[in-house]
Amino acid sequence: MPHRFVWNRMKNFFVHRVLHVDDTPHRIALGVAIGIFVTWTPTVGFQMALTVVLAWLLGANKLVGVPFVWISNPLTLVPIYLPNYYVGRWILGSDVPRPDFGKVVNATGGWMERVSTWWSVTWHAFLPLCVGGLLVGLILAALVYFATYHAVVIYRRKIHAFHLNRIERKRRRQEAHATNQAAGPEARADPTGVKQD
Repeated sequence: MPHRFVWNRMKNFFVHRVLHVDDTPHRIALGVAIGIFVTWTPTVGFQMALTVVLAWLLGANKLVGVPFVWISNPLTLVPIYLPNYYVGRWILGSDVPRPDFGKVVNATGGWMERVSTWWSVTWHAFLPLCVGGLLVGLILAALVYFATYHAVVIYRRKIHAFHLNRIERKRRRQEAHATNQAAGPEARADPTGVKQD
């Protein structure tokens, strides 16, 4: 039951916040792609502002991509950034040392000492994380762009066909009503049109 609720929420979000936006399919798809790209970069804390700035610079829809950066949050940081880190290590080579997070956990002292320990342990992991995040983010952004673009186009065709069908049904009802009005009261009383003796 919870997965059904989550799926319905995601579907409603995508329909109302993406497919239903009044903009061109290109600008909508580019805005979503920028949001996905920024999500996979290690820019937590600046992602919303970065998405808006990139959308403005590239001529994309500025608002449609912002909710997608919320994918990266404290619960999803490890599943998103750890694969990015390993992709970056693979690209740069395995010469990059792995961070020793045990030092961070066992760090003693005040706040500044802990931050200094954290930075000394993780600074060399930042380059592979950035490289991996850029590569994975670009690939995902390209896939999301094409998927969103086609989804918007298909959705708009269906909505257009639905409205045309509704207009046609309304026109037929009006014609039938006008025909009944013109036929007079006898034809309305006897829809078969056969006179009774």
